[in-house]
Amino acid sequence: MKTCCLTLFILTICLNYSFSKVKNAYASGADAARESFSALQALLYGPGKLTNAKRRTVESSMKAMADYLTYYELTESLLAQFKAIAPELYNEIDTIRDRLGRPTDVYVRFIAQDQANVQAWGITNIGQTDGDTDRYKSEFGDGTVSVKIWVVSKALLVLAHELGHVKVLVPKLADYVAYYKATYPPGVTEPNNIGHKLDDVSGLSANQYAKLFQQRYVDQSRKGSLHLESPLDLQQEIRKRIRNLLIAEKTIASL
Repeated sequence: MKTCCLTLFILTICLNYSFSKVKNAYASGADAARESFSALQALLYGPGKLTNAKRRTVESSMKAMADYLTYYELTESLLAQFKAIAPELYNEIDTIRDRLGRPTDVYVRFIAQDQANVQAWGITNIGQTDGDTDRYKSEFGDGTVSVKIWVVSKALLVLAHELGHVKVLVPKLADYVAYYKATYPPGVTEPNNIGHKLDDVSGLSANQYAKLFQQRYVDQSRKGSLHLESPLDLQQEIRKRIRNLLIAEKTIASL
């Protein structure tokens, strides 16, 4: 299984940000997900009678909202864990700027394997703003990077690897895109090798970040200062807690 992938694409959304930040990519939709779930719950358990087809649709939508909130909370927890283990690595990305000194936000989301478009544990987009080869772009707009990580046992190590890519890509975007296009021609390059040729500065940085993170993790583990659950266990715990909360709300609604 491939552990990392870099993808090159151009988008046209425009957003402006004043400060660089590592951000939970689910955060902007969390409040709407909660509101939608409450509205669907009121519809499902309200006085009106639903057809079987309508009930199944509502229940499916409620599950989708609950899943969204699960991944939102999981991403929040894992980003906090990463910052606690390797604050210097986190802060480097949290304050990253492009070649011209402009802030660049890094949107992180942990995802299920079946949500991935590319079969890799981690993927960081490569995109340039139209007319500005030094300005990063992702689906979140100008001045943003998109990082997706599978929920696997070594998800934090994969995140460290991807942030190592980001460390080089943001300030050297124009140069790296030129290198990328010349080095990894589509349809010719083996996907597992993209981003990791021996002379690829982005790949070297990714490997270095992963090693540094692993060292910080080992150091803190030896000191007994780490009490972390595996990402998979944490995901199940969050999902169970949300499910129990929903059951409690259902009971209250029926009183």
